[in-house]
Amino acid sequence: MPTYRKYFTESTTERRDPDAPSKSDVNKLLSFSEHPEKYATGTSRMMEKVQYLDSVMHKFSEGQQTAYDAAKEKYDAVLVAKAEIKAQPKKEYAAIIKEAFDNRRSVKIRYKGSWRTIDPYVLNDTYVVSYCHFARDIRTFRVDRVQGAELSEPFSFDKSIQTTAQSRLVEAPSYSYRGYRRR
Repeated sequence: MPTYRKYFTESTTERRDPDAPSKSDVNKLLSFSEHPEKYATGTSRMMEKVQYLDSVMHKFSEGQQTAYDAAKEKYDAVLVAKAEIKAQPKKEYAAIIKEAFDNRRSVKIRYKGSWRTIDPYVLNDTYVVSYCHFARDIRTFRVDRVQGAELSEPFSFDKSIQTTAQSRLVEAPSYSYRGYRRR
């Protein structure tokens, strides 16, 4: 064994305090205390990370424990807020999209966390094929995944976009109870 490895191994084992947090523990604490909302996803993996930090709290200094406590409060608040949102009845935005389609009006929708304005050209019970102002292209949206909708101003109807949108709707996968299935 080369001397530098022997020296490194011996020096770290001699100086290591079993009651001191490891570098990994400190890094986990830093990550958690900087962004506790990222840990509040509700997944079992993230919950395990927070439970692990709970189990090694006795190793941290008083300042580290204070930082953890503040982050834990934010984490718990985000979890409670997410639980309240899930408990609320899901709003049906299909009626707003249908009204926009019938009256050739743009509609501002919240889809996958971002707001975008669309001009609906083709609509069925599952999908709306629209010109998306955000993407500046034709996009297909699952109506049941719309998280918010507001009627907007009328738009100028384009027959070529409608033809393209109609073909996109035919190509869209059919949705069944068990997930997507190609026709």
